[in-house]
Amino acid sequence: MKQIRVYNKVFRIEKTVYSIQGVHLPLPVSYRQMAFFVGTLMVMVVLNKFPPLSWVDYFLIKFIGIPALVAWFFTRKTLDGKAPHRFLMRVIEHFFSPHHFARYQEIARPKNHVYVYEGEVTYRKSGGDTQ
Repeated sequence: MKQIRVYNKVFRIEKTVYSIQGVHLPLPVSYRQMAFFVGTLMVMVVLNKFPPLSWVDYFLIKFIGIPALVAWFFTRKTLDGKAPHRFLMRVIEHFFSPHHFARYQEIARPKNHVYVYEGEVTYRKSGGDTQ
């Protein structure tokens, strides 16, 4: 089999933000990183209303550190060769999908799980009797 090289990733340049409203950022940030940061920030604002997080008074950790860590993890790391959010979606999809297939079609499972063996069932007794 001959492998054909494709250079699509060379021409996909990720857009980067260097400053927001004239304020220079310490590190250049991609749009994808910004989306993960803002999404996690919104989740943290909502979770801040509930007791476990509302008791913690570390503003920088809750609203800067955790969103920055999530943005870094979801844009830089891979799990099983996939982006972490895509990996988690596939795990959840696998959990809820039927697990019994025959020729890629779902098998109808019987309601009662009573198995009846027709015919003679043979087995070997374990023990020290050898003849």
